[in-house]
Amino acid sequence: YRLVEDVTGVNGSSKIYYIQESITGNYEIYFGDGVLGKLLVDGNLVLVSYVVTNGSDSAGANNFVLMDNLGSGNNIIYPITQASKGSKKESIDSIKFNAPKSYASQNRAVTKEDYIAVLQNNKLGYSFDSINVWSGADNDPPAYGQVFISIKPAGGFTLTQTQKEKLINQVITPVSVLTVKPTILNPDYTYLAIDSTVMYDQAKTTLTANQLKDKIKQAIQTFADSTLNTFDSTFSMSDMITAIQNADNSIITNESKIMVQKKFFPILNTNKSYPLYFGVPLKRSVLTSGIHTDPSIQYYKNDTNVTLLTDVHIEEVPFTSSGLQKIDVINPGFNYLEKPLVVISGDGTGATAEAEVVNGFINKIKVINPGTNYTQAIVSIVNSSTDTTGSSGAGVAVLEGQFGRLRSYYYDVNQNNVKTILNENIATVDYYNGIVTFNDFSPYEVNNPLGQLILSATPESTIISSSKNRIITIDPFDYMAINVNVVTK
Repeated sequence: YRLVEDVTGVNGSSKIYYIQESITGNYEIYFGDGVLGKLLVDGNLVLVSYVVTNGSDSAGANNFVLMDNLGSGNNIIYPITQASKGSKKESIDSIKFNAPKSYASQNRAVTKEDYIAVLQNNKLGYSFDSINVWSGADNDPPAYGQVFISIKPAGGFTLTQTQKEKLINQVITPVSVLTVKPTILNPDYTYLAIDSTVMYDQAKTTLTANQLKDKIKQAIQTFADSTLNTFDSTFSMSDMITAIQNADNSIITNESKIMVQKKFFPILNTNKSYPLYFGVPLKRSVLTSGIHTDPSIQYYKNDTNVTLLTDVHIEEVPFTSSGLQKIDVINPGFNYLEKPLVVISGDGTGATAEAEVVNGFINKIKVINPGTNYTQAIVSIVNSSTDTTGSSGAGVAVLEGQFGRLRSYYYDVNQNNVKTILNENIATVDYYNGIVTFNDFSPYEVNNPLGQLILSATPESTIISSSKNRIITIDPFDYMAINVNVVTK
């Protein structure tokens, strides 16, 4: 007998059973009545096999015991990833939210809500924490004739390729519009690292400093669990600060900082590009480096595959001053017989540029010297002494700041541990759009058991929103994600 959730096609001889939750919280199994499912008769013997689980308690398990040898010799288990996909029972609020959508979809997929309802009620046994759907027209770049779906599995981070194929072939395609191609994208996680210093009144609590730390960490994690971890969520620093303040009556005030992180697994010894999308503008560092990776990596010196450096770090190249990045032509003017002069005025010094004229029009303006210490710059087009006919040409200066770079370095043990640059441009940074791109990145090894590299940066804003396949979260398996320091009044 099989579990049935859709009675379409069920008749009086169908070997099916139904399951429902009783008012006591236990589950009840019942069979057909001879019309919707085969009717049991006196004397039938019912054997039920089921699995009891502790739900989300199993998530994160990474310590396993080998009960017997595999083949010959001694075997040891090295966990690569923690156990996942354990989840709690669906709440009443969740049922109230999903049930009307399931009824409205009527086993078809046209609207966003239809796709979500069909996926949540799949017969494959998959459960999901969150689903987001958007049309190809809303994608960046647009992909007409497609629908994009991103799914966060219950208690896990991503679906396997096999799970995606089953969902597309067995769940989505049979109920989808024939001309619409479904594509399932992995969630793109932006992790938050929290650093909070909390001042408290020791006379108003019986907790020790360590107990108070644990209580505050739990308050931050609870705040994250209730507001993040889903698509289209928003993190607000002010809301988190309030959650910290409410953690204990003894807390007077707190000062918190956040960093955004991307975590990825570079393919070792293979040149590959890795674009990492933070989904929020990043803060540019001046004089000191801000963006960095952890842990260190192993890299061959000068790509010679001879000298292996075992402790290489990656950091942001800080800005020492701001010059002109480029000058955009906003009006080409007319009747220029020779190159006009480009005059740059502002609060910095040293910037120079040259205009290029084609058929009497200013075609482009090339920056010759970017100058230094500019926070504003005005571009003026002035006729040279031999050209008095050209007019109306105009340009606007774009200051350095949108783009930056990361560099790799190591401490040379042969030179008294002097900091030595290995690669001046191992990655590029688009601060405005929050994108860091590693180009031709080929580490020999990442110095942690998982081979995972973490890139951390400071966001420009403490209000961070997600969209499409982006999810903002605090990694519950990263004990370094929440750092709390407590000080007494």
